[in-house]
Amino acid sequence: MSVLYFLLLVGVLVVIHELGHFVAAKLLDVKVLRFSFGYGRPLVRVKLRETEYQVGVFPLGGYVRILGVEDDDAAATGDAGRSFAARPLWQRLTIVFAGPAANFLLAIVIYFVFFAGHTELPAAVVGDVLEDSPAARAGIEPGDTVLAIDGNGVRYWEELEGAIQRSAGKELHLRLERGGKVLEKYVVPIEEVVRRRDGEARTQGRIGITRAPFAPLVGVLDTQSPAARAGMATGDLVISIDGQPIANWGEVASKLGRGRRTNIVYFRGTELPGLPHVHLLEARFADLVPEHRVDPKLKRTTYTGIERAEMFVADVTAGSPADVAGLKPGDLITALDGQPVSHWLALDQKLQSDPARTWAITVQRTDAKGGVETRTAQVTQVRRKELDAYGHTVERLVFGAHNDAQRSPGKMVPIEGRFSYAVSKAVHRTGETIGMMVGGLLSILGGDSPSESLGGPVMMYKVATVSGSQGWETFALMMALISINLGLINLLPLPVLDGGHVVVFAIEAVRRRPLTPHARERVQLVGLIVVAAITVLALKNDVMRYFL
Repeated sequence: MSVLYFLLLVGVLVVIHELGHFVAAKLLDVKVLRFSFGYGRPLVRVKLRETEYQVGVFPLGGYVRILGVEDDDAAATGDAGRSFAARPLWQRLTIVFAGPAANFLLAIVIYFVFFAGHTELPAAVVGDVLEDSPAARAGIEPGDTVLAIDGNGVRYWEELEGAIQRSAGKELHLRLERGGKVLEKYVVPIEEVVRRRDGEARTQGRIGITRAPFAPLVGVLDTQSPAARAGMATGDLVISIDGQPIANWGEVASKLGRGRRTNIVYFRGTELPGLPHVHLLEARFADLVPEHRVDPKLKRTTYTGIERAEMFVADVTAGSPADVAGLKPGDLITALDGQPVSHWLALDQKLQSDPARTWAITVQRTDAKGGVETRTAQVTQVRRKELDAYGHTVERLVFGAHNDAQRSPGKMVPIEGRFSYAVSKAVHRTGETIGMMVGGLLSILGGDSPSESLGGPVMMYKVATVSGSQGWETFALMMALISINLGLINLLPLPVLDGGHVVVFAIEAVRRRPLTPHARERVQLVGLIVVAAITVLALKNDVMRYFL
C-alpha cells in the first residue's frame, strides 16, 4: 500500500499541474503536441486530432509538450501562428501560470470537500471563565451566549475568538444572552504572547474565556480531609450536587464554596482486567461535611479537601527536567516562583516565556502519614531534537510533567449556508497555507531555518505512507499541502521551472527582442545547475534522515 500511496500522491499532483498547462493552451488555441501520463516508453498511445495522448511505463506524474516551448519547430509543421513562442505575452504568461494555478485549485477543491462534510461548529458560548481575567472582571459567566461584538452578529466560536485575538488593547462591546435575558458587557482584551514548545510564537488578544468548560474532575490529596472521609478520590467525576446537575468545574467550586453539607453523586472509573485502556464507570454517592477553620488572622475558611484535578501531575517523562527535579505523578502544582497558578495552560506559557531560566515549582503531595506536605523543586527546561511521525527533526522545549485534564464538550450549532462556508474556508485555508510556505521558503533562503528542512523522494515516500495509513481524509489533506508546495516551487525564478519562463519573458521584454538559442541554452544551464544542487541537497538530507 505504501507504494500505491506514493504513486497516487506524485501521479495526481504532477498530472494536475501539467493538466493546467494543457487546458490553458487548448483554450488559447496553442497547439499541444502530446499529453503523457507517466514517463518512458509508451504503453498506450492514441492520437486524437492533433494531440497524442499516451500512458508511459513509469507512472510518476506526466508531462505536456506544447509547440514552441522547448524548440521552435512550428515552421516545419506549418503552425507558426499556433506556436507558444508566437503568442502575445499575456497568453504565454497564462499558460505558464496555469500549472501552479491548477495545483492551488486542487488544494481548494480538497479543502472544499473536507469543510463541506462539516455540519456543525462550536457555538459562541462561553465554556469557562478564568479567575482574575478581563472576562471575569467584566462580569462574563460560563454559559453566556455571545450574540454580537461591536454591533456585528456572532454565531460561531471562531468568530468570537478571532475578534478577541485581533483586538488587544481595544475595548469591545459584547451583547450576551444569559437565562433568556440580553446583557451588555464591555471588556478590553489584554495582549499576550502564545508560545508553542517547537519555538513558534504569536501575539494576540485574550480575555480569559474558554470554549470547552473544564470537566468537573476532582483531586484529593489529604487522606484525612472531609472529601477523603466521604470516600472521594482523585479522578472522580462529579455528576450532581444536592440534586442539581453539574456541567463543569466552575459549578463544583461555586456550590462547595457555600460551606454547608452537600450530597454529591459522582462517577469513578474502574479498570477492566486485561483491558488497561477501558474503564467501567461506577456511580457513587458522597455525604460531604466541610470543616470550618480559622487562620492566625482570624479569617474563617471552609475546607473540603477537594482540589481542581487540572493541576495534578498525571505523568512524568523519565529523564526529563521534571523527573530530575523530583516531580511525581499525583503531585499538585500550586505555584511557580511563588506566584499561584490555577491553570495548566498558564503554567505552560510561563515556563516557555523564559526557557533558560531555573524555575521554582511548588507542589503538594500526600506524605507518609496521609497528610499533605509542600515541596519546592528547581526545574530548568532543556531543548531536545526528536523525529515526528513523518521523520522530520523537530526541536522542542522539554518540561516533562503532564496533566490529564479533560474538557467537557462545548455547545455546537448547525452551520448556516454550508456551501458558502465550505468555499470561504477552502479559499482561506489555501491562502493561509501559501503564506506560511512562502514564509518558510524565505526563511530557508535567508538562512534563518536549516537547509535540513528540505526533503527529496524518500521524504515524499514517507509522507505518503504515514498519511495514507492514517486514512483517506488525512491523505487528501496532505495531498492539498504538497500540491500547494509544488505550485510554489514551480514559481521559483529558475529556468526549467515555470518561474524561469517568466524570467526569460522579462529579459526579452527589457531587450525588446527574443533571446538567441545560444543565450537560452546558457540560461537553462544555470537553472539546471541550481536545480541539481537543490536536488543533491534534498537527497543528502534523505540519506541522513532515513538511512544513517
